[in-house]
Amino acid sequence: MSGFWEIGAAVSPAGILVEDGSEELLVPVEIVDLDNPDPSAAAFIDLPSTEARRIALEILAAADDADWQTEQHGCPQEAR
Repeated sequence: MSGFWEIGAAVSPAGILVEDGSEELLVPVEIVDLDNPDPSAAAFIDLPSTEARRIALEILAAADDADWQTEQHGCPQEAR
């Protein structure tokens, strides 16, 4: 597993129909392993905004927890 990842997200012109017949735009998400030049190492998914928001909040919470645990164990943070 490498140590450097990049996550990109934006509003897509693609949409899905929701139950009331309206259209909801999707959030395309791309996760890239910056240490692996193979294009197949990237992951892509189009998410409804509610799911994209939920995942983003979970990633932020996990990052905060990782920072806290790093501080508690006296681990030096890796310089980028």
